[in-house]
Amino acid sequence: MKKISIIFMAIAFLFLASCTGREKEISQKTLSFLDAYFKTDFALAGTFCTNAMALELKEKFKSIDSLDPVIKQMLQNHSSLIQTQILAVERFKRGDSAKVSYRVIMPEGKQYFDKSISLVMEDKEWRISKLGK
Repeated sequence: MKKISIIFMAIAFLFLASCTGREKEISQKTLSFLDAYFKTDFALAGTFCTNAMALELKEKFKSIDSLDPVIKQMLQNHSSLIQTQILAVERFKRGDSAKVSYRVIMPEGKQYFDKSISLVMEDKEWRISKLGK
């Protein structure tokens, strides 16, 4: 009976560690994406995305490249000071998709916004598939 209890506890521990590892991987992927995104490095941000999302980002931010260089630099400087914090990782039943809730903290630190991102497993990697609101 004692052996069965030990085996059961070991299996439970491995299961929990596996879940925690996946959530950590999803969180890290999300933070890497957000870091590149808020530093306006959209080429790097796109590498964390599905192909469709990377194209959407590229189209969405074409207008930034057309800005006056001084304004573009001011935008990049301000945006790069934005901080993010993961609030929760929710994996869905099939295990091939997840939703990450995160907080965007503005440079002054007085304002923040809670947002979400959807990820999917694609080619054995977690990829950003949708930006939430």
